[in-house]
Amino acid sequence: MKKIIATVLCITTVMSFAACNKKTPESSTTVVTYESVGGPEDTDPSEPAAPKQTVNNPALQYIKDKVETLKVTDEDGDTEEVEFHIPELQIKSAYAESVNKEIAAAFEKYKKDLQKEDALHFYSTAYIPYLTKEGILSLVFIAYEETDLDSYKVYNIDVKTGEKIENARIAEIAGVTDIRKAAMDALQNWYNKMEIVKVKDYKVVPEAGQKVDEEMKGVEASFSEKYLNDKMQIGLTNEGKIFFISEVCTMAGADFYEWAYDAEGGNLDDEENPYWVGWDDPDEAGDGEEEEDDEEEPDDFDDGI
Repeated sequence: MKKIIATVLCITTVMSFAACNKKTPESSTTVVTYESVGGPEDTDPSEPAAPKQTVNNPALQYIKDKVETLKVTDEDGDTEEVEFHIPELQIKSAYAESVNKEIAAAFEKYKKDLQKEDALHFYSTAYIPYLTKEGILSLVFIAYEETDLDSYKVYNIDVKTGEKIENARIAEIAGVTDIRKAAMDALQNWYNKMEIVKVKDYKVVPEAGQKVDEEMKGVEASFSEKYLNDKMQIGLTNEGKIFFISEVCTMAGADFYEWAYDAEGGNLDDEENPYWVGWDDPDEAGDGEEEEDDEEEPDDFDDGI
């Protein structure tokens, strides 16, 4: 009897193991999708890739992300496929329709320019959408051009009425009484945070023995009413904080470039901004060696701005 019982127990145990082995993969642990940063040869099994960051942005419910992949040729003659992200407002109003037409027309122009050998080749388009608790949608449409002449366009719209929101209302929500003064303070913070040049009271502070040259004068001109005024491009973040877009001198041959920055001087158009929607250039990912090389050449930072 003992042998019979032992035999039955053994058979039961074996059958249990067999049943476990037949369990389907779907019932296993949660699958995590990782952002692709290279092929198998670049993968270090001891350091698994970090999951791609995702953010629940309420503004996206009012935007359709239209993506087109086009072939572009850079200044070196190299050709590659690039994603163009074109936002389309899903709001029924005359203003929303005009915004969609304007963005679509701009994209069509870029497509035609790509076919001209002597044209400035835009290599990508992207956008940054924000939505405040008041229902104000601020959409920043960005076109990236290979010679760094990037362009920005801000559209502010009330998602409830579909009407355009003017700068005065934007400033009111942000608690700003003087748009120009707020922009001057934000730009000063931007210069100092970016460490392009030290600025105090909207004037360049030269280092010991240094004279104010044409590039420094260009920085000071960035604070003029020509660039910072009540009509300049502004918008609101999800938290209701004001941001600005203006042409600024970047100390690169006294050239002026459009830039997007918040009140604290932080860059809006940055890969660290989780609300940015655009093409993730695989060549920009880089590895440890490339980052180390960049650190060995600090001048590259200023040249790239």
